[in-house]
Amino acid sequence: MTSSIRKTCLGCLTGAILAMSQPQGALACEAHAGHAPQTATTKTATQGPVMAMDAWVPVAPPGVKAHAAYLVLMNHGAGLRAVTAVHSPQYASAAMHASQVKDGVNVMQHLAQVDLPAGSSVAFKPHGLHIMLMGPKKPMASGDKVELSLTLDDGSTVAVTAHVRKRQPAGPMNHDHMGHDHKGS
Repeated sequence: MTSSIRKTCLGCLTGAILAMSQPQGALACEAHAGHAPQTATTKTATQGPVMAMDAWVPVAPPGVKAHAAYLVLMNHGAGLRAVTAVHSPQYASAAMHASQVKDGVNVMQHLAQVDLPAGSSVAFKPHGLHIMLMGPKKPMASGDKVELSLTLDDGSTVAVTAHVRKRQPAGPMNHDHMGHDHKGS
């Protein structure tokens, strides 16, 4: 498909207009054009509307048997989609969880699926939604890559490569990399 497709990316902080059609049909707004999106592969040869960005796994101390993976999923389609399963060949098992604080205690809840509303994004991030990776088959070091396969509700999959890296120190969010002009009037 060589035609230019225009859609609205409501998941972007500024609601940027999608204006770029990548060679394989993946869509990215100007704010995410610098990222390497990974799109859903479907049962047919066409590309799906779900793409993953900014996937990473924090470096864990040696011997830790549970790791976490974080990413942003964007649904550029017109309908609701859902992630129903996750797999990594580098781990014994993988599952989606949500963390929250209840009565001062951090608790995790297993999720059977994560909904991806049309035209929006869902962030898997520290202290929130995340992918639990259990039983690493080998130690992971900074610079390694973790392969993930996310199964969608229609049976299609999103292949994702997450980069193992150190956690960034918490600080003010820098929006400069997004390519948006946030100057007030």
